[in-house]
Amino acid sequence: MRIIFVILITFLNFTLVNAKENPYKFLKKEVLIGKAKKELVNDTRSISKKKALSIIEDENGKAIKITLDTKFKGHKDDWGRTGERNQRWEMANAKKPRKFEKPVYVKYKFKLNEFPVKNNLGGSLFQVIANKGNSRLLPWMKFQYSGNRLFHQINFTKEVFYLQGDPDNSNFDKIGYKFYLGYVEDYKDYRTLSLKILASKKENGEIIGWLDDKRIFEVYGPNFTIGNGYTFKWGFYRWLEQMSLETIPTQSVTVKEFGFSDKCDEILDQEKCSYSSDIKDSVSYVRFKKSFWRDKTHGKKISKSIKWKKPLPEIKMK
Repeated sequence: MRIIFVILITFLNFTLVNAKENPYKFLKKEVLIGKAKKELVNDTRSISKKKALSIIEDENGKAIKITLDTKFKGHKDDWGRTGERNQRWEMANAKKPRKFEKPVYVKYKFKLNEFPVKNNLGGSLFQVIANKGNSRLLPWMKFQYSGNRLFHQINFTKEVFYLQGDPDNSNFDKIGYKFYLGYVEDYKDYRTLSLKILASKKENGEIIGWLDDKRIFEVYGPNFTIGNGYTFKWGFYRWLEQMSLETIPTQSVTVKEFGFSDKCDEILDQEKCSYSSDIKDSVSYVRFKKSFWRDKTHGKKISKSIKWKKPLPEIKMK
């Protein structure tokens, strides 16, 4: 009986301590690494930090949990969007967009142990956004889920357009390359996605991905279309069915570490930092798919359009 009492008191003390700790401050101090610690701030369309963020602790130590529940609703420009309904808690770069001169290195350690799946329910856990000046235009890359599958997608966009009456939301005509990275059940324990990204409209472009310690793809050559810089958006974003909100499950992403830097050794281990291909051939070590997509106008006129006027780059896999 005494042992049970001690365990109960310990649990209550732990709960009180964590209840007093500010999740957003913990995230900034303990979860973000590299330049993300200073550059990422709460993004404009995020639901309340108090609703979305919490601190958890298990045998791996403390981590941040990002939770999305339909009862939280979403930002008015997401919740009432033409043709779909979106919901998010994200952080984004507060500083100017990154340019193309040098690579950036990314690390993301997370798990999906509280993530019930539903067909046609999907979203993004991490995005790289193409910018024109300081204005965000389109998702260039996304680490996404759809139903119970996860994948990393690289997009070549030939048009960004805006609809009358919905000027805050961009729509796309694009070609995407999806690299499939398993299923939600494969991420019940912590996994680490690592990236080397060199954005370029010339032949020197380079994107290399690792899942844990295994390379998953290498992409070389032109990799960027519309825009002149890029920024990061990290957190949890999902698109919801327009109807039947009561059928959409609460989902949570638990994150141990996320960050990026121009200095590889601040983010990745030596083996990844020293890796270089002599051949520079694009290759995927996982199944991939090329897809085409143009957003619907839902009967509305296009009020503004930005187009890529050259032939789209193409990833030719060996």
